[in-house]
Amino acid sequence: MRTETLDRSAGGMWPWLGQRVTAVVILVTIMVHLVLTHFVAIGQLSYDNIGERLAMTAVLVNDILLLLAVTFHALNGVRMVVLDWGFKSTGARRGLAVFLWVVGILGVVYGTWALWVWVS
Repeated sequence: MRTETLDRSAGGMWPWLGQRVTAVVILVTIMVHLVLTHFVAIGQLSYDNIGERLAMTAVLVNDILLLLAVTFHALNGVRMVVLDWGFKSTGARRGLAVFLWVVGILGVVYGTWALWVWVS
């Protein structure tokens, strides 16, 4: 009988599952984005027209969900590459996690603000 424990530096089950779930969310929200942009809100592309499109609740919610999924998916991918590269110490891994969370939160806040400007 094997008594070895799994290597916890491999990344973890929850980030792995999050990567798969966000991949599906990204695919679905990109398809919804394309349908809403090219088939539902047809019109001349202008500053005012884009503002009207983003004022639609479905477009705004879809774009914010897409922003959240892409941010998590991308930063989790960067995390996994860096961990594979050789961050074995707990301090380095924790520092990387904090740095990526801060970057992710700032990116989502900035992206949401940029979308919200079109609405207001």
